[in-house]
Amino acid sequence: MISASYLQKIRRQKPTTMGKQRRQNGVNASPDLLFAMMICPILLAISTVESFSFPTSTSLLTVQSQNKVTRSSCTGTSLWATKVEDDVKDAAKAASSPDEIFEQFTDFIMNHQKSMIAQIEQVDGSGCLFTRDGWGAFANTSDADSIADKSKSGGITRVIQGGDVVEKGACSLTVIRNGVLTADRAATIRGRQEEQGAGGVVVREGDSYSAAALSVVLHTRNPYVPTFRSDVRIFLVKSSTDNSKSTAWFGGGSDLTPYYLIDQDIINFHTHLQTMCNTHFPPESITDNDDNTQREQQLSYKQMKKSCDEYFYLPARSEHRGVGGIFFDDLDATENTLDFVRDVAEGWMPSWLPIVEKRGKMEYGDEERHWQCLRRGRYLEFNLLYDRGVKFGLANANPRVEGVMVSAPPQIAFDYNHVPKEGSEEERLIKILKSPIDWVK
Repeated sequence: MISASYLQKIRRQKPTTMGKQRRQNGVNASPDLLFAMMICPILLAISTVESFSFPTSTSLLTVQSQNKVTRSSCTGTSLWATKVEDDVKDAAKAASSPDEIFEQFTDFIMNHQKSMIAQIEQVDGSGCLFTRDGWGAFANTSDADSIADKSKSGGITRVIQGGDVVEKGACSLTVIRNGVLTADRAATIRGRQEEQGAGGVVVREGDSYSAAALSVVLHTRNPYVPTFRSDVRIFLVKSSTDNSKSTAWFGGGSDLTPYYLIDQDIINFHTHLQTMCNTHFPPESITDNDDNTQREQQLSYKQMKKSCDEYFYLPARSEHRGVGGIFFDDLDATENTLDFVRDVAEGWMPSWLPIVEKRGKMEYGDEERHWQCLRRGRYLEFNLLYDRGVKFGLANANPRVEGVMVSAPPQIAFDYNHVPKEGSEEERLIKILKSPIDWVK
């Protein structure tokens, strides 16, 4: 079971402060994603930032740039404001390029995969460890190594099976470099750019692309602990006609698939996500008068929750796969969005582990276990019939089938025309899955 001291350690970084702390420490930031819905989920299968610390009085301005701190003494508000304006302009000029952002993000997810696996193994407590299956650029490196040749593609699939908390879990890293866009894929990206009103590089056939992604799926042994799924990803396109031009987009999210509804657990999970989203994209910053209102609206918790409900949906069953979370795509690369995506990933365990702590030892019997396996059947059904990444990955010639299917549950059940008992907890879950609700206001 999770010790109180360990859980406290996990919780110490709250979503409302992590991004702020990074900015105070002068950490680089900035990326984005576009082709995520087709390419980046498939990946899971197969600057300098200048930050300002504003004092309580106007007599001191601290400017942190590339770990160098300078202090200037200002005698008046106007002089101080002028200094701020000048430094903001300098910071904008020094902003990371999409290529630099891609490398920053890639380094982050490589390190985060290692740290998260260590957390999960400790929480599980069974002695079961993640296996390692490296391919491409990662085939002959240990987890402590970085890629010597950054021109090569590759990935690391890590899997744990038979644990006490996690019956089966997968944490997959993929890095694709220097791919070439076909006419069809380039047209798909352009269409999404036009739909979103995005600027930047006009994507064409022959442009090169790179992509990186980190995903985690944790199928729990106890039916009262929801399955947890999450990912973050980036897609970078470089112009084939002008090597100096590139653009990038982010995508990702996290969501829960419960077998039994314990309302407060779901509320706490969504509250974590809402707080994080509101910290990075304050609701009051979205105004109807802004020409970019539609695009900015996509950054709100409300819209990302709606997108999650819409994506994880089984139309043939008229039901959603779980109780959702957040899902975002085509998120333009900026230093702020890199900060946001990092917080999404760093919040995965703090949002899920409290549920494990409360419910991981609850007693259950054969009936609850069978219901869990039935719902897992729906999980696999969604992956095979509707998940874009799985469908695309299996359609490729000589696919890495094990990598594509790594998110599948360990055991499932399909009963013909199973109908939950009236008034049961199983029936209550189905009603929520057919008509999702807002878990937080």
